[in-house]
Amino acid sequence: MSTQRKRISGRLTKGARSLLLTTSDAQTWIVDALDVDQTLVGKNVIVDGISTAAERIKADWIGCA
Repeated sequence: MSTQRKRISGRLTKGARSLLLTTSDAQTWIVDALDVDQTLVGKNVIVDGISTAAERIKADWIGCA
């Protein structure tokens, strides 16, 4: 398991089971977050957190890009 700190930007969407972040180069990340401002869904955001697996990030902070 990786514990590398990352800051990723892209469009935040809601998947069937979790939040998804799609970057400008079409890479999709699964975002694990406890409390997310629902007004950010569908917008371009920055996610700051720890990469816990390939293309999965545990978010410490999510904000407008």
